[in-house]
Amino acid sequence: MLRRAAESLARAQWLEDRRTELLLVVQRSNLVYLVHRVDLPLRNLLVGEGLLEKLFGELDRQLEKAGVILKRGTMLDATLIDAVSSLPSGERASKDADARPTVRQGKSGFTLGYKAHVAVDEGSGLIRKVITTPANVNDTVMADHLICGDEKTVWADAAYDTHARRARLKAEGKKPRIARRPNKHHPLPPRLKHYNRLIARRRAAVETTFATLKNRMRLTTIRYVGLAKASAQVTLAAIAFNMRRWAAITG
Repeated sequence: MLRRAAESLARAQWLEDRRTELLLVVQRSNLVYLVHRVDLPLRNLLVGEGLLEKLFGELDRQLEKAGVILKRGTMLDATLIDAVSSLPSGERASKDADARPTVRQGKSGFTLGYKAHVAVDEGSGLIRKVITTPANVNDTVMADHLICGDEKTVWADAAYDTHARRARLKAEGKKPRIARRPNKHHPLPPRLKHYNRLIARRRAAVETTFATLKNRMRLTTIRYVGLAKASAQVTLAAIAFNMRRWAAITG
């Protein structure tokens, strides 16, 4: 199954002259590792020509054709990824001008890096959309770009909660299962606290996606400098993740 998918991807005209390299990369279990270590020209081609997004889209098309994308719900979330460069200090600037400092939840001090925003298909666990930004971009900023349009429900934590988003999703016939955000003037009543616990329980599966990306796809540090290459690394990890997940679903 993976070989057929690789052959179909390689037949696309925009990578016709790189058929052999693409087949090598996609057929192996660790796509990200191979692109980093084996084929620098291919990696630069994919990044420079903006082909990784097409590759991800082509894989998504095949997943949909195979019937493994369920579309009953989309889970939104984001995770921080450290940059390879150090934080700027004094007169020394960071070598990565695109990476931004931010505070990790539950940890002291700043970290320099990027943020991967993902939309995960509820039930299948497949990544349907992925966007990379500097680490200081708020989760809610990218939310509307992650909503696929064909899902029945959108699941998200309170970072994504706005009145306008909930109203728009309802108007589109989608269920906005977004945890409610308290404020200093209006604390959450017990009913909404219970609602938030239910939301957290249902969307907890997205944490498995991040665990796999970081532990199996080695997406713990952005190895390159600049947003374009950071986005490429994250997109490659998402492609590798979906290939593994497809194999697991279909046996």
